[in-house]
Amino acid sequence: MHQYTSMFFLLATSLGLTQPCWATDHFTLEDTIVTARGKASTISQTPGGVGLLAYQSLYEAQDMSITNTLRRIPGVEKSSDSAWGSAVNIRGLGRNRVVFLIDGCRVNTAAEVNAQFGFIDANDIERIEILKGPISSLYGSGSMGGVVNVITKKGEFSPSTNAHSRLGLSLGSNPGGYNGFGAAWMNSPDFWIYASGGKRDYDSYENGDGNEIPNSQFDDYNANLKFGYTWNDSNITQGNIQYHKGEDIGIPGKGLALPPPPKISYPDTYRALVSLNHQVTPAGSILTQSDLNLYFQRIDRNVSMEFPATFPLKTVYPSAEHTTWGVKWKNIIDLASQGIVTGIDIWSWEIESSRIKNLRNGQTGIDAPLADARQISAGLFLEDDISLGQNIRVNLGGRLDLIRTKSDELYNWIKPPVPVVPIVQKRPAESQHDLAWDAHAGLTWNVSPSWSTTLIAAASYRSPDLMDRYKYIALGGGIEKYGNPDLDPERSYFLEWGGHYTTKKLSLSASLYANYLDDMITDQRVTPTKFEMANIQEARIYGAELSGQWQFTPEFLLYASLAFTRGTNETNDQDLPFIPPMNGLAGISYHAGETGFYGDLNLDWACEQDKVAPQESTTDGWTTVNAKIGYKLVTGAATHDFVLGVDNLFDEQYRNHLSTSRGMDLTEPGINVYCAWKMEF
Repeated sequence: MHQYTSMFFLLATSLGLTQPCWATDHFTLEDTIVTARGKASTISQTPGGVGLLAYQSLYEAQDMSITNTLRRIPGVEKSSDSAWGSAVNIRGLGRNRVVFLIDGCRVNTAAEVNAQFGFIDANDIERIEILKGPISSLYGSGSMGGVVNVITKKGEFSPSTNAHSRLGLSLGSNPGGYNGFGAAWMNSPDFWIYASGGKRDYDSYENGDGNEIPNSQFDDYNANLKFGYTWNDSNITQGNIQYHKGEDIGIPGKGLALPPPPKISYPDTYRALVSLNHQVTPAGSILTQSDLNLYFQRIDRNVSMEFPATFPLKTVYPSAEHTTWGVKWKNIIDLASQGIVTGIDIWSWEIESSRIKNLRNGQTGIDAPLADARQISAGLFLEDDISLGQNIRVNLGGRLDLIRTKSDELYNWIKPPVPVVPIVQKRPAESQHDLAWDAHAGLTWNVSPSWSTTLIAAASYRSPDLMDRYKYIALGGGIEKYGNPDLDPERSYFLEWGGHYTTKKLSLSASLYANYLDDMITDQRVTPTKFEMANIQEARIYGAELSGQWQFTPEFLLYASLAFTRGTNETNDQDLPFIPPMNGLAGISYHAGETGFYGDLNLDWACEQDKVAPQESTTDGWTTVNAKIGYKLVTGAATHDFVLGVDNLFDEQYRNHLSTSRGMDLTEPGINVYCAWKMEF
């Protein structure tokens, strides 16, 4: 298969193709995003790398995880511990170094197991916007790796009252299962309401060799209610309620915090979000828009760990409640040659955790990896777009955050297995605070109507989170891992150049970037039996990305992309872990119009990754071929969309480099045939 990869890529690059497939949804060559600057801006006019994935791409792909589709954006890679729960790695950084948002509301949860995208139904997503690196000052701690903002569907205000519904069903062969979804909404001049719900149920999947990956099944459902009300010409209120619950979710991969032997699953886990947004658009004022967003989000993660009969432990049931409260006040000010976005961002993250340990002798004990703890962040932010003539724009941004953390006392046992076991304090009650900042300066130069170039320099940070500071984990054999309350924030110094060429038929993009990281937090051995978190590493990550598309006829579009990332640990002169290999995508798509047939054939590939950290496994290169055909038709007031597709057509046996496992390689699914139908009226 690898010779086909080379031939296909050489053909694509000889045509000058360098654009991710996410831009093929509607054949628009200039998409707009709102996540980078807090207001709409086109991609080519935004300094720094950005990515956009629209709903139609998710529907047509019908991927087992949303991250499988997101990884087609150059520089974005998936990081998986299970089929259900994945996160993204952006240019070599992931987990708590990437800010994850749902409808602009921050999602705080443990980072040891990747589960972020399991809490979202792809059928309810309008689009996903991605910032590749610390190119915005709107988000604060953790954005040194980038930002992922999932924007869900809702109703809209319309000149006349109308009602609509959407129904959908998809079936897959590997994993075998189904995904059903329904939505109904009403629009009017003064009010809209939107309700939706979905259900997924999938078995464990098989890899390319035909072997089942045990405990990779999942079952979940969701329900959502949203509304909007116009009080007058200047005031709009919108509400958002989301609930997503998972059951019987297998985790074949271990994550970073789970020991190898047990069978691990989520028997019961959920995410609940309630948010309220009020928008004011004053007339005749330089303040053109003011938004106040209040939100509450809770994630309950209950884990089941079943140990083999040879272990003294029979079962362990860790659980944690992650509660986030937030308020964000954002103001847009338009001046003659400037556009300013400024405001306040405050959020609080609380964790309550426990762990029930059932011994094989019938005794039961309760402890906790973390005492009840809380983190509060309060920040001021500013984004300023300045026009310097017709062809040059400068973007300046900055943010100042005060971050406070607090933890109760932590003991070795909440309830020991037998009364004679002493309860010993492992950590006292503690509190810390950080004053941190970020800043960036960007330039956009429109060299000609078709050519533009961008440059951005940024400094960003990540404040140590609650687990970094206060955790206590007994690893067994007398070995313990401690957090460190006295950690300093991690720092990032970032530079990126971008070039863009856009015409009606051809679009090309290129970028070069470097990210210098200081005071990186990792664990270090301080005694033969004790590990402790510490600021000990300096690292450098650099890379390049190419993307393009060519619509050579009104119906056919060629596209291709390439991403290269390299990471080094400058402290130890070693390779950095969790760096994706060079990878890319090339394909051809067909769209006849708003109705009729459409189709896509693409080649997805990655090179061998042998630049790995000590104790990290190398990964072989791989290539998969994917194809789909669809048909849209209108019958009366209803629009139907049918799609039939196949992933990994040649049943390639391969492993994603960033996947983790428990003593085994977590290989990806083999061939999967799927079909989907949706109807909207």
